[in-house]
Amino acid sequence: MSGPSKDHEYETRKKIFEEIKKFTRAEQEELLRILRRNMEEFSENRNGIFFDLLSLRPSTIASISSYVEFSSKNRASFEVREKEMKDMVNTLHT
Repeated sequence: MSGPSKDHEYETRKKIFEEIKKFTRAEQEELLRILRRNMEEFSENRNGIFFDLLSLRPSTIASISSYVEFSSKNRASFEVREKEMKDMVNTLHT
């Protein structure tokens, strides 16, 4: 086999797109660093940073995909910890 199919690549990029819409400012800044490190083209103005996911090299997509996975796990872990803290506070007040 010569690598991922076009359908798989499209689905990966689509998933990345959906996840980066949820990014915090700090996560967006790390995404920008990934683009810069990989010397990808992007534009920047007062409304944000813009780039074409379809034109990124596979190696850049792999880096972004890894970061998206890390961020998603981190966010989920934070939400669990936050719920545990709220539960503890509620228990102390009852």
